[in-house]
Amino acid sequence: GPQRKSAGTFIAFYTALDLLNNEAEPFCMTFAKMLGKFAGVQSRNAFHGPLHTFGKLLYKQMCSFHGTSDRERITKEQFVKSGKELLKMFDEPSQHKYYFKLFCDGKDYLNKEDGLQMVNVSYCLTLGSSSIKYTKSVNDDKVFESIVHGMFGPHEELCYDDFKKWTNHNLPHIYCGVHNWVYTILTGSKMPSEQETAPVPELEKFEQDKHCMSMGMVWALSAVIPASYTHIDQKEEQSEFKNPLLTSFNLLMKIARLSRCQSWTSLYNSSEHGLSLNRFTNHVISYHGPTITLLSFEGRNIYCIAQDTGWREGTHRFGGEDTMLLQITPVFRVVQAGGPMVLWNEYSRDIRQGIHIGKDPKSLIIVIPSDFDKVEHYGVNCAINKLEVWGCGSTATKDKQNEQKQWEKKETEKHKQRKLKLEQDWDENPDKQILNWGGIKTEHQYSQGGNF
Repeated sequence: GPQRKSAGTFIAFYTALDLLNNEAEPFCMTFAKMLGKFAGVQSRNAFHGPLHTFGKLLYKQMCSFHGTSDRERITKEQFVKSGKELLKMFDEPSQHKYYFKLFCDGKDYLNKEDGLQMVNVSYCLTLGSSSIKYTKSVNDDKVFESIVHGMFGPHEELCYDDFKKWTNHNLPHIYCGVHNWVYTILTGSKMPSEQETAPVPELEKFEQDKHCMSMGMVWALSAVIPASYTHIDQKEEQSEFKNPLLTSFNLLMKIARLSRCQSWTSLYNSSEHGLSLNRFTNHVISYHGPTITLLSFEGRNIYCIAQDTGWREGTHRFGGEDTMLLQITPVFRVVQAGGPMVLWNEYSRDIRQGIHIGKDPKSLIIVIPSDFDKVEHYGVNCAINKLEVWGCGSTATKDKQNEQKQWEKKETEKHKQRKLKLEQDWDENPDKQILNWGGIKTEHQYSQGGNF
C-alpha cells in the first residue's frame, strides 16, 4: 500500500544519504545535496540557491520534530517518522503552519530576509513540481520584492497570525507547490491530481524579457487566482477527440496535452502588435474563454485583470465570480474579487468610451480611454507602458477564435468584391422608401439629371 511504499522510499533516501555523508561536512549539508539528486535538478543556480537552502531548513525542521539539535545526525527511524507526519498534511492550514515555522528557522516570526528567502524557495520548488525549468530574471525579483512588501507592510517582523491573514486573502496557495515537491521527493510519485491545488501553467509563445509577464508573476498568480484559469476543462477537450478529421498523430498530441494544468497563450502584446484600440480588438475579440490581462503604466505599476469570460464590447459590465483585479507591483495585493467588474464601450455616447475597471461605476480603479494614450489610476492620469492579454482557455477555445477570424476575413473579401450600382438600383432600393417615410427628400436635381 501507499504507507509501505512511502516508508520504503524514505529508507532508500536515508540509506543513500548515509552512504554519501562525509564526516568533514555537516549531515544537514549532505541532506540538502541529496534532495537535489533525488529531484534530478540540473540547474546550478537552483541547486546552490533556493534548493540547497530549503534542504537545510527541512532537515532542521525534522530534527526539531524529535527535539534534537540541528547539528546532530537524524536516525533512520526518526527520518521515516518525520516524513510520514509531513505527508499527513493534506489541508493547506496545516501546511501553512508547518512551512511558516520551517522558514522562521527556529524563531517565532519571519523577518524580511526570511520572507524573501521563503518566496524564492517557494517559486523554485513550485516550478519543479510543475516540471518547468527553473529560471529567474530581474522582473521576477521585482515581483518577489512586491510580495514581501505587501506581506510585511511597514513592519520588520511578521508573526503567524498576520501571515495567515494576509496570505488567505492575497496568496492562499503559496505553499502548495512546495508541498507537492516534498511529496514527490519523499514518495517517489506525483501527488494525486485531486489534491493538487495550484499548478503553474506554461506560457506559449513566451520569450523572457520581451513580455510584461514573467515566470515569477505566473507563479504568484497561480497561487491566488481560481482553478478556472489553470485547469483544463476536460469535457471540452475530450469532445475534440470525436473529430473524424483527426489523424492518429493529432489525436496522440491532443491526449499528450491533456495534462492537469492548462497552458496560457499570448493573444495580444502591445510591444509586438502596437498599442491601439483597433489592434487590441482584433486580437482579443471572439476569444470566449478566461483571460489574464496585464497593464503596465507609470509609477512602476503593473495590474492584472483576471476575467473568467472573454472580452466583449457593450454598455454592461461583465465578469463572473472568478473575476479578480490584482496589483502586482510595487505592492502585491488583491484589489477586488468577483464580478461584474469590466466594461468595454466603443460606440455608445451615453457612457464614456474606453475600458472601465472597477465594480462600482462611481469609484473606478482604472480607466483606459479609447485613444489608448494613457491610464487613469484612481482618477490620476498616468503614461501607459504595455498591455498584454493571455488566453487561459483550452486549445479548442483558441481554435474557435481562429475559425471565427477566418470566417470574418472571407466575409470582408466577399463584400469588397460587390459593386453597388446606386444610379441603376436606387429607385428600387428599400432604403429609399424608408427615407421617404421619415420625411427625408430623396429626389434631388442632381439625381434626376438636373443642374445645381
